[in-house]
Amino acid sequence: MELKELEAQVKVVSEARKHAEDLKDAKNTSMEQWQSVNVELLQFLRQANETVDIEEDELRQLTIKAYEETGNKAPVPGVGIREVTKLDYEQPEALHWAIEHTMALSLDKKAFEKIVKASPLPFVTITHPVEATIAQNLEEVLQ
Repeated sequence: MELKELEAQVKVVSEARKHAEDLKDAKNTSMEQWQSVNVELLQFLRQANETVDIEEDELRQLTIKAYEETGNKAPVPGVGIREVTKLDYEQPEALHWAIEHTMALSLDKKAFEKIVKASPLPFVTITHPVEATIAQNLEEVLQ
């Protein structure tokens, strides 16, 4: 491979990045203009979403109340009750149990790899593959 081919590809990537950045800038400018023209619409939308949240909370509370009074999980069309199972426990106790029973364990890969880098273990193979990097600002490099 010739270095000229590599240098040419650096220029291609630089131009592609510049084009994408120009389009992103144009999009952001257009969005800012749209938002400034539609300030009132956006305010109405925020208020409408807040109203929806408040009214949905009220509907959920009324649905739970109806369920508690009747035991009916579908008291009216459009709403229902779903029973979920929630577990509450102390994590250290759960970990102790998992270790004792050698089940429900999972490896903290990030912590394990940090330890192995500091103190290699015989069953871990450490390699150093190469990776190519590309400068963030190719225009600066090309000048």
